[in-house]
Amino acid sequence: NPLLTSKVNVIINILDVNEFPPEISVPYETSVCENAKQGQVIQTVTAADKDLSPAGQRFSFRLSAEASNKPNFTVHD
Repeated sequence: NPLLTSKVNVIINILDVNEFPPEISVPYETSVCENAKQGQVIQTVTAADKDLSPAGQRFSFRLSAEASNKPNFTVHD
């Protein structure tokens, strides 16, 4: 019985409104078990912005218009 796997890339584009763009500190690679429940958190993404002090940093994450039409993946901001 061969191991069944599939892969999908999730691309996060970071929009910037000031001098230094926010950065995601490390590349993420995440696995999702086949019995994962709907709404289950599978990855937390963090970012840093050199323009702001750590206390003042606030980021918003959302899916692209194309990805938001796919019900199998959601982002909670």
